[in-house]
Amino acid sequence: MPELVIGVSNIISSLCSSLIRLEPYTDCSNRCVYCYARWYRFPAQTVVRDRLAALKAFRALARHVYRKGLEPIPARLATLSDPFQRHEELYTMSLRLLRIANEFEYPVVINTKMVLYAREPWRKVLGSLGEKGLAILQISVSTLSERHAKLLEPLAPSPLERLRVASEFCSEHGVPLVVRISPYVPRISLLPGLHEVVDLLRELGVKQVIVEGLRIETQRVDELRKLLGIDSAWEPYSLREVEGLKPVSRISRAVLEREYEVLAKELWRRGIGFATCKEGLFHLHTAENCCGMHMLRKGVWRATLWEFYQVLTCLGKGMAIDELVEKTREEFSRRLWSEELDLYPRFVAKPLRYHERRLLRVLRRGDLLKHVCPDLELRNGTVFALRKPLLTVCRG
Repeated sequence: MPELVIGVSNIISSLCSSLIRLEPYTDCSNRCVYCYARWYRFPAQTVVRDRLAALKAFRALARHVYRKGLEPIPARLATLSDPFQRHEELYTMSLRLLRIANEFEYPVVINTKMVLYAREPWRKVLGSLGEKGLAILQISVSTLSERHAKLLEPLAPSPLERLRVASEFCSEHGVPLVVRISPYVPRISLLPGLHEVVDLLRELGVKQVIVEGLRIETQRVDELRKLLGIDSAWEPYSLREVEGLKPVSRISRAVLEREYEVLAKELWRRGIGFATCKEGLFHLHTAENCCGMHMLRKGVWRATLWEFYQVLTCLGKGMAIDELVEKTREEFSRRLWSEELDLYPRFVAKPLRYHERRLLRVLRRGDLLKHVCPDLELRNGTVFALRKPLLTVCRG
């Protein structure tokens, strides 16, 4: 598995623009009941260890990009382990990664449930990145309900503490604040109520909300239903089961979409962007980029099905695949395509090429496209956008 690049898959390769990962630890000590690290842990660990290979690889990438004067590809800190979990005070891996980013002016998207970043020396380093326009802070919450949060994330700070600490830090250092409602659980995630949640987010200065529906190993679905008292429909996360991997299920997109639509409209009225994560419900998006990377001062990222969707909805007609790809390349200037990757280190360029090939494969396979993105359809070699944007599509 490439050190700095998320692995290829139909869903990730098609929907995720942020594929550079800084994974500081082998596991996560937060012990959330839905923990994704259990499925993708590399290699399997029984204790949390620091990943010095990530430090070495990121320094090589950041130094190369800086010295060559290239546009950096924003990095995510982190994807499977919380970068500010309790072990960070012992190993300081995230602090060292942030110092590299600061030294070489490399943009980062930080995703955490914890509040350690607001203490010194982390605060100073992350604050410096923010003041340069090189950091986005994503705070992950599953619900504002203290009772349900304790069931889902027993060792994390309370949701309100996370949000208030983040709001104070971001307002001081000019860091865009993004909230990830992840995992999103129907009914529970919007407790105590839609208007109360959105009013609080606006008060705290949140710029964007990202939602990602609950998914878990299929064998644990009944356990989660009983724990949370939910009775939603579920569906397979992947189109086909993969030998050697436990099958994963997610709450039905049809169920999620009903709540997402109401939330997206209410956020839009308050001037807050909205996006879904790994669900392809593009007609609900009002943010320019699902991770918020458009709010960084610099950076270039890969095109996904989202960019294809925008082209199709703006033109108001279907397009042949090759024509659509060419038109998308013309329309989006901050996107990275395969021939430009030769300028970047091979350990990053090679896996990113694999992702682009998988993206185009999904675009050419009607069954895959339908599963990954219900807003797009392939008919006789022509791609169509099935649903127009609910509110607005931001171009960039």
